[in-house]
Amino acid sequence: MLFFLSLLILAPPFAISEPMPIYYYDFSWSTEKDMNTENNARDAWDTGHLLASLQGIVNRAEPRLFVRFMKETDDFWWNEFRKSGGWLDKKEVKQVDDWITLLNVFHPFIEGIVIYSEKVQPSSNLASTIAGLENRICLRYDTSNESAFQKVIATNLPFTKNLRWLVNNETLEILPTIKPKDYSDISSVSLKARSYLWAKEQFLDTGLCSPEFLAYYIDGYWFQKPSSASFPNATLMNHDFFISRRAFFFDLGIWDDEPANDEPQQPAGTDRKILREILLSMYRNAKGMIYQMGGFTPWIWKYTKEAGMGGKHEGVPTEWEFVKMVSSFNGVLDADALGLAGMANASFYQHYPLKSFYPQNQKPTFENLKQQGYITSDGKVAPKVYVCFYMGDFDSAAWLNQTVPKWWSDPAHGEITCIFPFNPNLSRRVPHVFDYVRTHASPKDWFVYGDCGAGYLNPGMLIASHREYGIPAGWNAWVEHNLFYSKRFDLSITGFIIDGYAPGLDKDGFEAYSRFSPDGITAQKISSLGCYEKKLPYVRMGIDLMEPPEKSSDIIAEYAKKPLPSFRFIRTILKSPTWHKTVIDLTQQKTDTVAFVDPYTFFELVKIQTQCFPSS
Repeated sequence: MLFFLSLLILAPPFAISEPMPIYYYDFSWSTEKDMNTENNARDAWDTGHLLASLQGIVNRAEPRLFVRFMKETDDFWWNEFRKSGGWLDKKEVKQVDDWITLLNVFHPFIEGIVIYSEKVQPSSNLASTIAGLENRICLRYDTSNESAFQKVIATNLPFTKNLRWLVNNETLEILPTIKPKDYSDISSVSLKARSYLWAKEQFLDTGLCSPEFLAYYIDGYWFQKPSSASFPNATLMNHDFFISRRAFFFDLGIWDDEPANDEPQQPAGTDRKILREILLSMYRNAKGMIYQMGGFTPWIWKYTKEAGMGGKHEGVPTEWEFVKMVSSFNGVLDADALGLAGMANASFYQHYPLKSFYPQNQKPTFENLKQQGYITSDGKVAPKVYVCFYMGDFDSAAWLNQTVPKWWSDPAHGEITCIFPFNPNLSRRVPHVFDYVRTHASPKDWFVYGDCGAGYLNPGMLIASHREYGIPAGWNAWVEHNLFYSKRFDLSITGFIIDGYAPGLDKDGFEAYSRFSPDGITAQKISSLGCYEKKLPYVRMGIDLMEPPEKSSDIIAEYAKKPLPSFRFIRTILKSPTWHKTVIDLTQQKTDTVAFVDPYTFFELVKIQTQCFPSS
């Protein structure tokens, strides 16, 4: 009897009663604080890291904790879930007013605390890695009475007795035990090398961390300049999903011709060497399959000229160099880039139930094209400018999560042809968004692979001759990865292959894309128009159209003065349906020779123009 009673005391309070309700906490106050004030910055970061690690633990098996962070975005999705017939329609919800209550509720899930200091900048990312592996909440060490650290310790909950320190609590220096076995000269002068190489040996090389996910998010350096961007762009709340998946966290630069500008005393190229070692370990753990990296270069804080820290390189070259290396180890980016980088609750969203298949609208036939005047009586393409907008860029779950609520409520949505290049691998973090856009699609909505398929990589770096360590070609892994999403989301066009600093597609690359994207591809390093082996139509990506509508319509109308027919796949970035409708209307006032078409019409016409049909 005593044994039975002890089990009741130790068990979670919900284990023997009704199913656990969903708990809801409002953390939006953090986005309204002035981060120039030190106490505000510390309070926001400390609470955010605690919440993200708590979510990662308790939401791992099922959705239990929702955090309201960015009001407009989070309210939209929460209200969708709570609608009659919605995902959470029947679920009991308990709103709590303070995070201490959350610790009291969820303490049976928490096995301890991992403690770090912003004085040892990489230690914040080490903490997130350990949080996922050992079910610990992350706390920055702070002796002030009102700090999150002191408040948590004061609860005296069972997990507060199990502390894992990453720093000395007196000197705030990294613990002497945190150093790699091969304590090289680089490790002795670079705290980043010492920290991340140790973590790699402990958690990646041993196979403890996920073989599916990496996490690239800014470390404790954020405290140096907390007001450089809005708090959501600190990407701290993005940690929850990756903690739930037991991902390895890091923050490293890419260039070999300069020290990382957050650690100027290191030898040039140190960060790059560490990154290469992490990626190689990840490649081995993934057994050569495609894996996903969340995050992006924190360019406003470090690693670029824009950070104002004396760096040599600008943002886009830094992006391209980074993606080139990641691609060579079979990694794809879920690229939470600054601007719309923030996102909470992916650990919660990951449990949203997706359907097994989402069909597209009825695709156009040859007869449809004739009826619309795109095909002449003799079967040739009519002399027009065919424009297909690539409404990018959506290789980031965070960007998609924030933008879809705005675009789907835009008055022009449903009135014009919209081409949405939503990278389907993002459905790992935002399945709710994919279900929403497909179940709320208009007859004029079309979906294609975005950059550069099911994830942002440079396909040219899948070529064996461009890879290090004897790593073989990655085409089979890339095809298998994409076919899964092709079948679920009815995708057969890749809207933009970003080649960056990598080589363009070779023969094997064209063959690979013909298997999951047979209706067409657009790329940077490719001839302007063509057909590969009578089976894969392609065009070179056109301009990035970022001008105001009047100027943009002038640019498009000028194409009518050039030889016809012509095919223009034009990229826009974060431009709304209303912006596109305005450009279309203005262009059509200036010329009747431009046709704005969907991607399937576009590439069907390219096929006809290039005689892209198998020989009979």
